[in-house]
Amino acid sequence: MKSVNQAYFFLTLRTTNNLIALAILAITLPTIARADITLPSVIADHMVLQRDMVVPVWGRAKAGQIVDVSIVDGSGKVINSVQVKSGDDGKFMARLPAMSACKNPLMLKVACAGESVQCSDVLVGEVWLCGGQSNMEWKVEGSIGGDTLAQTLPATVRCFTPDRRMSAHPEADLPTKWIVSTAESAQGFTAVGAWFAAKVGSTLDVPVGILSINWGGTRAEPWTPADIALTNPMFAAIVAEQQKAGATFEHMSPAQMQTLIDEQTRAYQEAISAYWKNLQLKESGFANHWETEPADAAHTWRAAQVPGVFGTVAGTESLADFDGATWWRRTITLPNSWAGRDAKLLLGPIDESDIVWINGIEVGRTTGFWQAPRTYSVPGATLHAGVNEIAVLIVDTQGAGGFSGKAQGMQINLATTDGVSATDANSIALAGEWQWKRGSTSTVHAPNAPQGPTHPQAQSGSFGSMWNAMMAPVVPFAIRGALWYQGESNAGEADQYRELLPLMIRAWRAKWNEGNFPFGIVQLAGFRAASDDPVEGEWSALRDAQSNTVRVVPHCGLAVAIDVGDANDIHPRNKKTVADRLAAWALSQVYARGGEFSGPLYQSSSVQGAKMIVTFDHATGLAGANGAPVGGFAIAGSDGKFEWADAKIEGSTVILSSSKVQAPTTVRYAWSSNPVRANLVNSAGFPAPPFATDMPETKPN
Repeated sequence: MKSVNQAYFFLTLRTTNNLIALAILAITLPTIARADITLPSVIADHMVLQRDMVVPVWGRAKAGQIVDVSIVDGSGKVINSVQVKSGDDGKFMARLPAMSACKNPLMLKVACAGESVQCSDVLVGEVWLCGGQSNMEWKVEGSIGGDTLAQTLPATVRCFTPDRRMSAHPEADLPTKWIVSTAESAQGFTAVGAWFAAKVGSTLDVPVGILSINWGGTRAEPWTPADIALTNPMFAAIVAEQQKAGATFEHMSPAQMQTLIDEQTRAYQEAISAYWKNLQLKESGFANHWETEPADAAHTWRAAQVPGVFGTVAGTESLADFDGATWWRRTITLPNSWAGRDAKLLLGPIDESDIVWINGIEVGRTTGFWQAPRTYSVPGATLHAGVNEIAVLIVDTQGAGGFSGKAQGMQINLATTDGVSATDANSIALAGEWQWKRGSTSTVHAPNAPQGPTHPQAQSGSFGSMWNAMMAPVVPFAIRGALWYQGESNAGEADQYRELLPLMIRAWRAKWNEGNFPFGIVQLAGFRAASDDPVEGEWSALRDAQSNTVRVVPHCGLAVAIDVGDANDIHPRNKKTVADRLAAWALSQVYARGGEFSGPLYQSSSVQGAKMIVTFDHATGLAGANGAPVGGFAIAGSDGKFEWADAKIEGSTVILSSSKVQAPTTVRYAWSSNPVRANLVNSAGFPAPPFATDMPETKPN
C-alpha cells in the first residue's frame, strides 16, 4: 500500500531450522504516525489509467469520512473528480468517470479529513494484462531485436511487474511499482507485452500500461480463482480436497508443524542420496575415476574456456544441446606456505549440480540450486605445495549448463593469511582454460529442496495460489483486456485444458466485473525435433484446446506461433511476431481498425471420391508460405490410419488426396509438436492454426 507520512517495514524472523517465517508488517515510526490514507501499489506514480472507461480507485482512509478523488492536470485544474464515503473499516471504492487518452502527465489526488495522497506522472491510455508462464515472462533483453525495441519504446509505455508470490487466500496488496520505459528499464519488460504495446500505442497514438503478471513454468490452475473452480464439475473435487487440506494445515499445532518439517527434511536428504547413487551407477566417470586420471588428450580430455554457458564459449560447442554429466579438470600450483592450511574454493554458480574434488578428495557437492554460487571449505590436509588437481563433475539435466558466473568469482584463497607473505596471501584465479570430458546423458532432475511447511492452498499446483497473491491485489484496476501465453506446463492434459482455460477466462472476467473483456491467446509454438509421423505430439491436442476456447468463448483472439518456434528451445526468441499477431487481432477486433487479424480458419470439409475438400475462412490469397508448395495435411479413412496428403489450393479451399487413402473421412493439419511441414497462409501472411476434423467443438460447463 502507498501512503503519506507512513513507512512500512518488513521484518522476517526465522527459527533455527530456517523454515518457518513470521512477517511483522506496518511498523509505524512515532514521528510520522498520523497518516490514514493508503492506496494499493498498482495505484501509484507513473501508472497508466484506462481511457474511455470508468476507473476504480480504492484504498483505506479514516473510517466513516468523505474521500475526495480527483484527476488534476499540469496547471492544477481538476478535470475529473468523485466523492465517496469510507466504511467503518476505512475501506473506500471510488469510480472516476471515463476520461479520454492523455499523454501529458496528470496527478491523481486522494484527500480525506485534511490529509491527501498524490500520484504523479499519471497518463491515460490503454491497459493490458499480460499473463502466463515463461514465454510471456520472457524479457526484452533476451529476445531477437530486443536492444532496438528498448531504445525506441516511448516513455508513454509503463510496466507493472510483481515478484513471484503465492498465497492461500486473496491478498490486498503486493510490493510493486510502475516502471517508465527507458532504454535501460525496457530491457526488463515482458517482450511480448512490450512489442504489443509498441504496436498498439503507436497505431492509436496513446500511452499503454502493461500489467505483467506471469511466472515461468506455471500451470493454469494456480491462476484460476479457487472459489469459481469449485463450481466446475471437473475440478470441484480437487479444489475441495485442497481446501480441506488447507483447513487442517491452519489448525496444526507447533509440535505437528515441527514433525512436518522433520519429515520433509528427512525425505529431501533421502532423495539427494538416491539421486547421486543412481547417477553413480550410470555414470562411467565414477568407476573410471575421472577425478584423478591424467587429463590429457590420450584420455580424450579436451580444452575449453571457463566460465561460460555450455555451447557459447570456445571448446564447448558440442555441449550446446547436451543434457547430462561433464567432467572438468584444472591444475594449480600452490606456494610452500599453503601446504596444510585451510582454504576456500569459489567457483561461482554452476548449472545445476556438482561434485568437487581436490587431489582426489571430495571437498563439496551441491544438488540443484543452479543459481547459487559455490563456496567450498578445503581442509588443509587436502592441499600440498606445488601442483594440485581440481576436478569438478557438473550434471545439467535441462537447458544450458556450465560455470555460469563471472571470471572474478572463480578463485581459491586461504581461509586465514596469518604468517603468510603478502605475495603468498593473494588469491589464485581459476578462470581460463580447463580440460573437460563428456560423460553420460541424463534428464533426471535433482530433487527440489523443501520450502518448509507450505499451506496446501499456496503451492504451485493449487487452484488460485498465484491468483490470490499476484492478481487479486490489482483487481479491479481498469483494463482493456488480457493477453495469455501459457500451456506448455499443461501439455498432455488437453481434455482438462479444454475446460480449464475457458473456466479461467470466465473467472477473471467475473472478478474484474468489466463484462467479457477481450482475451488474446498465444497458441503453443513449435518445439522439439520434427517428426515424420503425421499425427504426432501431445502439444497438438493442447493447441486444439486453445483454438476451441477461441471458438466457444466470446471476445477471444488467437495468435498462431507454430512457425516461430525453436526445435531445441521451449523459449523461442522471436517474440515480436507473436506480439504483432496479437496486436493485429486487437486493432481489428477490439479497436475496430479493420484489417486481417487471423490466418486461414478451418470451416468445413467434404468428400468427393478419393479426395477431401477443405474450406477455409480468412482465406483470401491462400498459399504456401514463401511460395512453397502447401503441406502439413494428413488424411485417414475409416481405419484411422493417417497418411501425408498431397494438397492443392483452389480459391478458398484445399483439395487433399493420397494414394494410400482411397476413401478419406478425416483431416488433420499441423498435428505434431513441431509441424515444420505446415505452411498454409493467407495474403496477410498469417498462418493457419492446427485443426483436426475428428476433434469436435466442445462447450465448457
